[in-house]
Amino acid sequence: MRILVAGMVAMTAGAFTTPMKVSTPAVVSQPSTTSLNAAFFGNKDSSPEPTFEPPEPGLQEKIFDPLSDVFVTALRIGTCALMIHHGFDKVQNVDGFSANVVAKFFGFLPGPPAFWTLSAAGTQIVGSGLLALGILARPVALSMCATMAVAVTFHLLNTGAEGFPLAVVPQHSYNFELAAMYVGVLAYFGVAGAGAYSVDEIVFGGELNLYKKILGGSSDEE
Repeated sequence: MRILVAGMVAMTAGAFTTPMKVSTPAVVSQPSTTSLNAAFFGNKDSSPEPTFEPPEPGLQEKIFDPLSDVFVTALRIGTCALMIHHGFDKVQNVDGFSANVVAKFFGFLPGPPAFWTLSAAGTQIVGSGLLALGILARPVALSMCATMAVAVTFHLLNTGAEGFPLAVVPQHSYNFELAAMYVGVLAYFGVAGAGAYSVDEIVFGGELNLYKKILGGSSDEE
């Protein structure tokens, strides 16, 4: 009986007793290397940036590019040397060229025929000098190309196609042949410019850059 009473007393006391909390020790986390880098270096990768070395110049840069520049220069100067005497010929024979070419085949042009004769002569003389030096090569070459295109038209109107391209003619070349070759060469310089060895490139820093500066734009080198 006493044992039963003692057990009931113990159970009653346990019901009114507040349970005690068991505290666990706090775990302190250590800062990682990544967080330290973010705090002190702004979250940048501490690994060194890769460096890229330019490739060694190959056969193209060492041999073919310089040879191409020399060839283009020789073609430009040679073309101008062969062109300039056509302008001198027109100056010495203004009346004959005006009557037999301009007035006869291009009579629709306004103004006196002598004006067009001297214009063609000036284009061939002054243009040859400027293009040989490589000054303002594109517009100069295109103006000379237009003059020679008119020459091709004159020959085609005067003697026709002469059986081009397979006929063998008595004079061994078509009358329009030389003028047509001038058109092709001058059209090339009108598109590509004078090349590396020219005033446009060496003095002006590039013909297109010169035009951008004149028109108020910024050059490629700025």
